[in-house]
Amino acid sequence: MQRKGNKTGLILAGILLIIVIAAMLLVYFRTKPGTDHGKKLITVQVIIPDEEVKKYEIKTSAAYLKQALDEKGLIEGSDSDLGFFITGVDGRSADTSKEEWWCITKEGEDIFYGVTDIAIEDGNQYELTLKTGY
Repeated sequence: MQRKGNKTGLILAGILLIIVIAAMLLVYFRTKPGTDHGKKLITVQVIIPDEEVKKYEIKTSAAYLKQALDEKGLIEGSDSDLGFFITGVDGRSADTSKEEWWCITKEGEDIFYGVTDIAIEDGNQYELTLKTGY
């Protein structure tokens, strides 16, 4: 009778050991160096009338769109009292004499706040469109 209890205890200890090892491996593979833990993948389209639309996929851990665009070197601009003003995208500057300006949309919908305030999430898609006319 005692032998049966010892076998059961050994089996339970073996199962517990396997569970602990599996949990440790899971933690290791989720946090090991070189992983993209916490990174998001966003898509940014640059739309200039009469030109081919350019599409960029940006992998980032940035919280806001401006940070992600800066990491990619995609935008130029200046800070003002109203926030960051985008003057150029992908090497193309807006020509103020023609009333050109850059419009930011998210999945085709207007965004009514600045690039520094646009929080990003994995899978978001944004468009930077060169517009004419104020």
